Amino acid sequence: MFNKIEAALNQYEMLNGKTHVIAAVSGGADSMCLLHWLTSNSTHLGITVSAAHMNHMLRGEEAERDLNFVEEQCKILNVKLFKKYSDIRTLAAERKIGLEECGRQERYSFFSELITDEQTVVATAHTASDNAETVLLNIVRGSGIDGLKGIPPVRKSIIRPLIFCSREEIEEYCDKNRVPFVTDSSNLTLDYSRNKIRLSVLPTLRQINPSVENAVNRLSQTAANERLYLRDIFEKEYERCKSEHGLTLSELKKCDRRILPDIIRVALEKRLEVIPEKKHIDLIIKIIHDGHGAVELRKNKSVRISCGELLFDNIIKEEISVSEKFPHTILELNHTIYYNGKKYVFSCEKYDYSTNIDKINKKLLYGRLRCDIISCDTVIRHRESGDFFQPVGRNCTKTVKKLFTELKIPVEERGTRLLIAKGSEVLWIEGIGASQTAVPTEPQNPYFVITVEEYENESGYSRNSYK
Repeated sequence: MFNKIEAALNQYEMLNGKTHVIAAVSGGADSMCLLHWLTSNSTHLGITVSAAHMNHMLRGEEAERDLNFVEEQCKILNVKLFKKYSDIRTLAAERKIGLEECGRQERYSFFSELITDEQTVVATAHTASDNAETVLLNIVRGSGIDGLKGIPPVRKSIIRPLIFCSREEIEEYCDKNRVPFVTDSSNLTLDYSRNKIRLSVLPTLRQINPSVENAVNRLSQTAANERLYLRDIFEKEYERCKSEHGLTLSELKKCDRRILPDIIRVALEKRLEVIPEKKHIDLIIKIIHDGHGAVELRKNKSVRISCGELLFDNIIKEEISVSEKFPHTILELNHTIYYNGKKYVFSCEKYDYSTNIDKINKKLLYGRLRCDIISCDTVIRHRESGDFFQPVGRNCTKTVKKLFTELKIPVEERGTRLLIAKGSEVLWIEGIGASQTAVPTEPQNPYFVITVEEYENESGYSRNSYK
């Protein structure tokens, strides 16, 4: 086993001059083996060893037992211990994800907190057996070729020195070197997907091939090597499509449809640090072809189409904060407002109705209102709860919220668009136009005109200056 660990360290350059290794220790056989091996060989490796333990608060007294055990063993080995409590059940419910996934997220978030300099890495106790289970689990989930790669031996500052070692070899090491460990009772139940693979699927496959784990790991290594070659192609296409804020829609549509999912996957990994599920990739491809829409990947991660680009960002609250809200302003003639990088001009205008009336009406819809509907209680403001609007020619009334959703107005714009209203009745919405109530339907002379244009002064866009 010593040779296998050395081979993994060298082949993947896991230490590569690093001087501090933090072992992720649960108290189980794998992690205790890792901690014992690292401390026993720390002088040879030229490293200082610490340990990290997270209590997921799922197993009550047993979890406390594990923490106490790890603390005791760290004292015996003279190893500094970093520990953290995380209420996985509550967090999983809030994020609407499974306990396994939530636990994984929290563990790696904890590891990131511990890596405070370039000389530090975190070592996890993933084994060849874990990798085989992961590959089989990914196959069942339909994750594609990427899923065949299994567990990466190195990912940023996370290393896995035991990745070539089987679980049997780990247990033999612990027995030979009298390394104590505790058993997590949750590993013995069929409540979790990985346990089902370990306890039910692999034993059945061993009846067909006693060396099934080695076979699966050979497949994993082959897939990883081939995927590495293909990754270069995907990244070149990603770079070709890349824009300042995301990916250019027109360039994405030129990509070979067979590799478009991989280009999106590269983008999500780079922009949002998310490994997407197939359903997310399919939804993103759909909005690319539709030219509009958004896909929520996680609670705080989303992808959306805007201005001819595929953008990657955090979920943006629909409403802007109260301090940024545009104040109610009485609508007046010859009035100019500078807001959010735009110039809004409200004026009175005459029009020659001898021109084609169809063309006139199309223009009226966007920036013209009947003068006789404007009164002293007509104001310019943002949308508010209860606002309603009558779309032109549709013989119906909709809430503004529902209208924005129906028209797929980007959520980050809904709280900043200006509108003209009398009470809760909205007469005009920026980018949509006048309501059926307010749009001129007969020749009227004059009528109210709203023009909106981008505005930039010497100091750049003005967000909240009024005139």
